[in-house]
Amino acid sequence: MNTKTALSVALLAISTAAGAAAANPAFDPQTTSGWFANRIVGAYESKAMVRDCGSAGPDRPVINTIIFNQGGTAVAMPRFPPQGANNFSRTNDMGTWTYNPRTNRYSVSLRYYAFVNGQLQGTAQVERDLQMSADRNSVSGPVHVTTYAPDGSVAGDVCGTATSTRL
Repeated sequence: MNTKTALSVALLAISTAAGAAAANPAFDPQTTSGWFANRIVGAYESKAMVRDCGSAGPDRPVINTIIFNQGGTAVAMPRFPPQGANNFSRTNDMGTWTYNPRTNRYSVSLRYYAFVNGQLQGTAQVERDLQMSADRNSVSGPVHVTTYAPDGSVAGDVCGTATSTRL
């Protein structure tokens, strides 16, 4: 085998291995930077309809304002008075977002703390999977919220769908 043939065979092997690795990576790439990822940056009004996971309903509306910041952080503010019914209150949601360029979808993970009469009742973990609309003015998809008691045990799960429209 001459040098030119050996070099061609080596390049073919390298390009085949690289192509196979790119076509089937071990994990989904997540990012919070770049033009496609940053399309989500801005303020949105969110409207969700949720129910206890696995139940037939009824659906309950949840409305909030959410801000997706450049760099991957997010803040959501609930749309009810600071001291709600039955002396319930909660903090704003704080969390992160990522963008998956392979699926063209966003993942959002938020957490808030709940109180009754000023006493910690637990936390809630909000998970959203979002698809951006073609006009880039809204994102929508499923939402799942797991609530935890102060001891860390699961106190409940709600599931539903949410749409966030750019303000």
